Amino acid sequence: MRAQSELAHESPRNTEHLTMPDRPSTQLYLSSEKDELFEKGPWPKPFVFNEEVVRVFDNMVSRSVPLYHEVVACAAHWALAYHQEGSRIIDVGCSTGTFLELLGRFLRKPAILVGIDNSAPMIEKAREKLASLTAVHEVELYCESAVESSFANSSVVVMNYTLQFLPLHQRRELLQAVFDGLVPGGLLFLSEKVKSPCPQFQETVTLHYEAFKEHNGYARTEIERKKEALENVLVPLTSAQQSQILIDCGFAHVDTLMKLHNFTSFVALKSSKSKEE
Repeated sequence: MRAQSELAHESPRNTEHLTMPDRPSTQLYLSSEKDELFEKGPWPKPFVFNEEVVRVFDNMVSRSVPLYHEVVACAAHWALAYHQEGSRIIDVGCSTGTFLELLGRFLRKPAILVGIDNSAPMIEKAREKLASLTAVHEVELYCESAVESSFANSSVVVMNYTLQFLPLHQRRELLQAVFDGLVPGGLLFLSEKVKSPCPQFQETVTLHYEAFKEHNGYARTEIERKKEALENVLVPLTSAQQSQILIDCGFAHVDTLMKLHNFTSFVALKSSKSKEE
């Protein structure tokens, strides 16, 4: 990994948004039914992002992912800081379009906003949510697998809680494709569910996470049913393992921004210099 001094010159492209007085509200556009999928009767098993899940997804993710609102807002600020005019901002696993909708309200100039998701119901919901942005921005939504997507001419790629659902052998392939597609000085904002390398810590963090969900109104039976549905579908790595993969793909610097319980957000920077410099 390159020394910190070598990265000192690689400052964000845009900084005026950090102090702009008329910054839009960071309130997220979340509109869905209450998540009661696992309360009674049959539930998605194994877990899939079908129409039933999409109908309650915004509510589900807000009540199931610690710091979800803060992570989306943080991703928007980092996207603003590293976006290069004329390049694309890509949300991989865009789900219902919450991040792109917030970012679109923040951006002062027209931009190319790209959402990718392999769930057709998710893309349709995102299309509805992002309809108002098309008057200002170029909005592109693709229903396809991330491993088949192009990341060419992107300066920011956001991947929140998406990589964890891919088979392990595809994760490095996808991250390498993201790195290769980013322009010099481009940024990856990555949020993942992680596990602790220490079994005792993992047990403790799981207890705290499940208490977090109970506090948000989920019953113990709902928590256990969803855990069963996600078994072998969501397979987490440790933070160290995830960071190492990013470094191996060529990112010049990897850092951790936020962590609560077993959820972590990383940022990874592609050098603005070529290897020959």
